[in-house]
Amino acid sequence: MIIEIFVTVAIVIIASRILYKSIKKKSVGQCDCGGCSTHCPNYKK
Repeated sequence: MIIEIFVTVAIVIIASRILYKSIKKKSVGQCDCGGCSTHCPNYKK
């Protein structure tokens, strides 16, 4: 039972960190996708 709680907490922490980074990048106008290409509206050379 304790192991499941630790795994759940770890997953929540990782997901929160990913969401925080994504929101932070979008707020400053950077692209937050995995691989930018020319079809991305935030693409800059």
